[in-house]
Amino acid sequence: MSKPILMAALCVVAPLVATLAPAQAPRVSPGTACPAGTRFTTIRHNMIKPGQWAAFEQAVAAHNRWYATHKDKTATKLARVIALGGGGPALSTNEAVTVTVYSGAPQPAHDADWDAFTAKYRASSEVKDEARICMP
Repeated sequence: MSKPILMAALCVVAPLVATLAPAQAPRVSPGTACPAGTRFTTIRHNMIKPGQWAAFEQAVAAHNRWYATHKDKTATKLARVIALGGGGPALSTNEAVTVTVYSGAPQPAHDADWDAFTAKYRASSEVKDEARICMP
């Protein structure tokens, strides 16, 4: 086979092979790395957009409802951040921390309700940073 024909064939076949590979390999849960007695957990530091605190709270509630309706015990808790300013400590209206403790069950398939609460998160906040941990 000549080099130009071989290159053309590779350009056609390579994307097809690449799309098949992920489907064949089972997805391993990150929680499998956690030692016994701990639970896979995601901690997110969120910057709440101006005037969007209530919408962010609604996203957290919808997130929890989604897992509950899928019979999964995964839970997300909303933690308030304390701002330390000149006037003394106060609850921040533009920062929050969410802590999602996963049940260990395979995650249910994402659906329209998943898309709705994740869209609400995106509309009301931005993730400043995120850590995946093994919670004791």
